[in-house]
Amino acid sequence: MSFKKGLFKNILISGGFNYLSQGINFLSTIILSRLLSPESYGVIGLITVFTNFIMVFSDGGLSYALIRSDYGRTYQRVLNNLSWLLGIILFLMTIALAYPISVFYKNPNLFWPTIVLSFTFLLRSLSLVQGAILAKQLRFATIGKVTLLGMVVSVSITIVLALLGAGYWALVFPQIVNAIIMAISYERNVKLGFKIYPLNYIKVGFKHTRKLVASVIGFNAINYWSRNSDNMIVGRVYGTSDLGLYSRAYSLLTLPLVLISGLFANILFPSLKRLKQEGGDIEQEYYFVLRVITLLSFPLVFILIAVPDHLVMLLWGVKWIKVAQFLPYFGLLIYTQTLLSTVGQLLILQGKERQYMISGWVSAFFLVGGIIFGSTISLIAVAQYYALSFLLAVLTFNMFYSYIKTLNFKTPAVLWFWAPKIFLSILLWTAIFFNISIIKFAVLIALFLSILFESRTEIKKLIITIQSKYTGA
Repeated sequence: MSFKKGLFKNILISGGFNYLSQGINFLSTIILSRLLSPESYGVIGLITVFTNFIMVFSDGGLSYALIRSDYGRTYQRVLNNLSWLLGIILFLMTIALAYPISVFYKNPNLFWPTIVLSFTFLLRSLSLVQGAILAKQLRFATIGKVTLLGMVVSVSITIVLALLGAGYWALVFPQIVNAIIMAISYERNVKLGFKIYPLNYIKVGFKHTRKLVASVIGFNAINYWSRNSDNMIVGRVYGTSDLGLYSRAYSLLTLPLVLISGLFANILFPSLKRLKQEGGDIEQEYYFVLRVITLLSFPLVFILIAVPDHLVMLLWGVKWIKVAQFLPYFGLLIYTQTLLSTVGQLLILQGKERQYMISGWVSAFFLVGGIIFGSTISLIAVAQYYALSFLLAVLTFNMFYSYIKTLNFKTPAVLWFWAPKIFLSILLWTAIFFNISIIKFAVLIALFLSILFESRTEIKKLIITIQSKYTGA
């Protein structure tokens, strides 16, 4: 089976389950937005700024190490021991941070939810390696079924608790349940067992992964704050209600990152690993993937930029209408962030972990700078200058450093692909910022036509692949 057919087969399988799961989650927000207040979401947003950062260390590159390696069952079980050890450490760290977090935000209500959420680190450490094994074996149908089951159960619990008046607790307990479902289901499919190895085994396992782990953690830790310092700053400066509004808008940026680039990235890494072993053209196939991602992400980009007010009223009602002011800037980011988010897997695949970490550090410098500058002006300016710093600095830097210098992609092809996107995105940002509707819609049309033109071959191949999938040809 060719790389393209294999990739799309796995995407259709995994994507079916993942899109259904995220669709259920998204539809649940329509109900929950009428049962829970922005303040409830803001309270959880304050906590998850820190707990999600700690979650960065729960993987630490172990899943990448397992997928990239050719070692057997013993190595996998040793990595499983490392995962448990990390889970225990992060669990204790979160408990220790519960009180300082409540003091930092001057909100004692944050203490007990933080304690409860700390248990997710223990539970997720039980499924990390098992999930990586399933991905390595390209068993994406199994992963998708578990994801769907966890989503249905957790959404159901959230709605019931919200109806009972549990407030922000309705957003806490389902996370524990989801982690339990994942741990049990993955182990039942992989049957890795729970053997505890002597310390010298752990040391050897860590020796084989430490370079990758250090680079991935170095990237993820800095990259996390580049993407979430806005939540911390908004919560600290503007309060829980404004954070609830901002977080709801930001969720529409993370949605396509999960649905599109996240799905592609999870499948892309093991698929490219196999392509590399077979001596295939990684650069050519990677551009193919980027063009498909661009095609899939544009409809949401258009909606968020063109009709944000109507979208908010339709989904969440009038009390969330202030969310609409952020959506054009986050919609603009979807167009390019969904593309750039895949470069990390490619750098790791090629053994460029250190360069992967450096790209994250430099990107974080520009993004956090834009967020801090925007926070001194207004709440909406946080989104405005976050978007501008990404388009002007982060994209340009990665175009030259990650693609041309590190991966040695052909310079003309890189410039031909990225330069028009950067130029049109900055022009669109300007039109949104100054509220020039004619230019805004003209650029959107130009983007659409350019996407159709550069993806004309991929559109034909995608149609043929989908037809063969369902006809059995």
